[in-house]
Amino acid sequence: MNRLAFAILLGLNGVLITNYAVAETMTQEQFDQYIAEQTRVVNESKAILDEPHTASEKPSISTERQALCDRIQAYQNILKASQENSQLNMASMMAMVAQNYLDRQNQSMNSSGMATGVFCKSRAEQPIEEDKAKPSI
Repeated sequence: MNRLAFAILLGLNGVLITNYAVAETMTQEQFDQYIAEQTRVVNESKAILDEPHTASEKPSISTERQALCDRIQAYQNILKASQENSQLNMASMMAMVAQNYLDRQNQSMNSSGMATGVFCKSRAEQPIEEDKAKPSI
């Protein structure tokens, strides 16, 4: 039964489908390109989150939060693609690296009383105002 027929059948029975996900098998080239794109997102976040900044060039809190959430999403994307394409070259290594980062991030968030999903979801739904405590220069 194809997905559309399956969705219609379930819909007619009153069942709501919210996340009907099917693993996407990639070629090695597609996988490599996808991993390169996600790695670019991670690397772009490094300039905001990991590099030292002077007081005058420090990114705003909302910029830092968005960079962190983008980084977390990129690692989640890497993990998912790597698990779904485990037969490809470097997939198991990328899955291990991504899982390691996500585990450490979750540990860090949990120790400060926050969950990653809640932190990033709430920021996406409700943009925060810039720091009112920051002096204007």
